[in-house]
Amino acid sequence: MRFVCTKDALEKVLVVAERFTGKSVTLPILGNFLIEAEKNTLTVTATNLEYAIQSSIVGHVGREGKVSVPAKIITSLIQSTHDEKVDLEEKHGNLLVKTETRNIKINGVSPDDFPLLPKIKKSFSCSVDAALLSQGVGRVLPAVSISEFKPELNGILFHISSGHIRLAATDTFRLAESSWKLSKKRDRDESFSFITPHRVVQEVGRFLAGRELEVKIAIGENQILFETPGTAVFSRLIEGKFPEYSGIIPTTFETTSFLKRDHFVNAIRSSSIFSSKLQDVTVALSRDAVVLSTKNSEVGEYTTTLPAATTGKDVTVNFNYRYLLDGLGVLEDEEIFIGCNAEGAPVLLRNKSNEDFLYVLMPIRFT
Repeated sequence: MRFVCTKDALEKVLVVAERFTGKSVTLPILGNFLIEAEKNTLTVTATNLEYAIQSSIVGHVGREGKVSVPAKIITSLIQSTHDEKVDLEEKHGNLLVKTETRNIKINGVSPDDFPLLPKIKKSFSCSVDAALLSQGVGRVLPAVSISEFKPELNGILFHISSGHIRLAATDTFRLAESSWKLSKKRDRDESFSFITPHRVVQEVGRFLAGRELEVKIAIGENQILFETPGTAVFSRLIEGKFPEYSGIIPTTFETTSFLKRDHFVNAIRSSSIFSSKLQDVTVALSRDAVVLSTKNSEVGEYTTTLPAATTGKDVTVNFNYRYLLDGLGVLEDEEIFIGCNAEGAPVLLRNKSNEDFLYVLMPIRFT
């Protein structure tokens, strides 16, 4: 194998692919890349057996072939060089890396031992705007649960129907839902739902952030494929049924309030210094104001008042301040909406300008 390319192109591929590697005492090759040169393309593959990535870049192939080397080593070396071009050559199972100022040999292992990636026989596919998918993933990730007993809560629900896509996540204490219109028609008309592991969706969202392109999503045999030009991400789906959550999203409110998001966030952070071990903060909504207060017998007390446009009944709600900050952290508008009902009922947060993202938070109930 012999391949020459730019340092920048190779670095981008390696940095992303390294996050898909695994650590295993019994299968150390999961910490390696499979690097293949064919025609005018270099393809880098990484997997941890739960999910995998395959990315390609264009360059000059002097000789076709493949090699498997430790991902961390080659990624660190390419990141640290300032030379513009990189020459990769496989020799006796090892990888020779040459630049203008460096000559390196990385010991390899047999590429034939590298795990095979699944071939997905798709039963469903659609195209999604990359930037919107990345935004949607980032919005719902804070609500994902980490549970050994309820694996379906460890993932993000994708629900696609009638030209719309909806992502949802919940840990039973809060729920996040992001939705938007599909930019292209799907190959089928019926509704389709599946649960994808949050770690792979997080990596996909990170990889797609700010990119102007379409992502093809294909489903088949309990597998999912996210595909863009030059990159394919594979993952298993999570089996099980995602909780039916539509009934807990409030649609009418006894109290509504609009206030500055940044002011609210800063007030919560300050009040958290005086919070108890329950990480609670009391939020009182009344006409023209929102009052935050916390109390800790060892530290002291804190109260602050924020201007707000509130209508309806006065209401006082106790929140976990971390959960509240998580929701506010993924809202984008300068002003946000809070909708409340009776004490103890779910509270809804969203941007002032639209309803394409909802964050529903259960209050803390003191007995």
